[in-house]
Amino acid sequence: MQKKPILKNEFIYETTLKNGLKVYLHPKRKFVQAFASLQVNFGGRDFRYIINNETQSLPKGTAHFLEHMLFENNGNTLSDFFIEKGADINAYTSRKLTSYYFSTRDNFTELLSRLLDNFIDFSFKESSVQKELKIISQELSMNDDSFSVKAYKTLLKMMYKDESIYEDIGGSQSTINAINIDVLKTATNHFYHPKNMTLVLTGNFDLDEVSEMLENHSFNTKEWQDYKEITHQTDITDKKKHRYKRIDKTLDTNIVEVGIKIPEVIFNDKSLDHNIITNSFFSMIFSPASPLYKVLKKKKLHNFTFSASPVIEDDYGFFNISIETKKSKLFTKTIMELLLDLPNMKFDEAIFKAYKRADIGRAIKAFDDVKQSHSLIKRLINDSVDLYTFVEKSKNITFNDFFVYQNIFTKENIYIVEYVSNTLNKKKNK
Repeated sequence: MQKKPILKNEFIYETTLKNGLKVYLHPKRKFVQAFASLQVNFGGRDFRYIINNETQSLPKGTAHFLEHMLFENNGNTLSDFFIEKGADINAYTSRKLTSYYFSTRDNFTELLSRLLDNFIDFSFKESSVQKELKIISQELSMNDDSFSVKAYKTLLKMMYKDESIYEDIGGSQSTINAINIDVLKTATNHFYHPKNMTLVLTGNFDLDEVSEMLENHSFNTKEWQDYKEITHQTDITDKKKHRYKRIDKTLDTNIVEVGIKIPEVIFNDKSLDHNIITNSFFSMIFSPASPLYKVLKKKKLHNFTFSASPVIEDDYGFFNISIETKKSKLFTKTIMELLLDLPNMKFDEAIFKAYKRADIGRAIKAFDDVKQSHSLIKRLINDSVDLYTFVEKSKNITFNDFFVYQNIFTKENIYIVEYVSNTLNKKKNK
């Protein structure tokens, strides 16, 4: 086990168990709570993947379906045990991983042991499969009703050819019907191996006690089958259509989604730490002192629904702007003009330095809160950002680093989706 400083007087103990599980232990004994997250590199994109140069496939939505199923693995309801102990447990599936996590004030080692019990062997009942099928079908129906989800998904479809980027993490009504016990067994065999997982622990726990439990737990001592590395190929080549507009009478407002694609050649530049640089960059160009923000405010095109953020995955990245507005026509015209003018805009280096300091300050301050520090460590690991150098790298970002991103704002990289209310249009035309 290695003890590594993440900040001054803040340490992470890092180890790899015999079974290949990577573990990050971050004890904070002065706090009351403790948090644990077991993360499996199996997400919504993994309906198509490569093992030993052979393409494998699963029904879309399998990762999310399996997340549900594993709460009743081997006939035992996982959540019941945690509720009895006064702990909170939950899980979620993202595009590239599934995370099982809990928080507690007591019995941390016992609860962690119980969590790991759930991932040693896998047994599924047909009745449980049918039960979850109904639950997930209802979830998908709720998503189908959301115009915000539809608009965002349409944006992704316009920007990228690869369906692993824009397909719903939960799959569709037709794809989940193809999920059965054999599919679930294939998924656990391929993905639910310790070498394909990460365990992150933060908060009030005994380091020696937890370390001993991990070493002796059946999850670690079991003779696991050999792990076969999983890879992906993602097509992020450009698409021709850059504008889409849909008019719908059931909408009560207009929704606009804007995507500015980071070109493949820039995204694949390993010298650029996209996850570190892009947050400060986007914060700066939409700051209240920026020319872009001032124009939007002057034209009354900026409201509380406005959001702007980078979306950085390990295989693609873009900047996303979204808003709900009655002035969608004026907004799309104005935002397009502003974005195309961005390469020529002059930004104050003092503002850049202020945002950089603020970003670093927020990251450091996160360690004053056990929940926030746990979330930050997970995010850095998931984003493949080095835990032990990210603060220093953030400090070393220069004003010139932003010019690479500033120059991507061209017609070829900008995509706009409008979902327009037919009712609002009629009122406007009266």
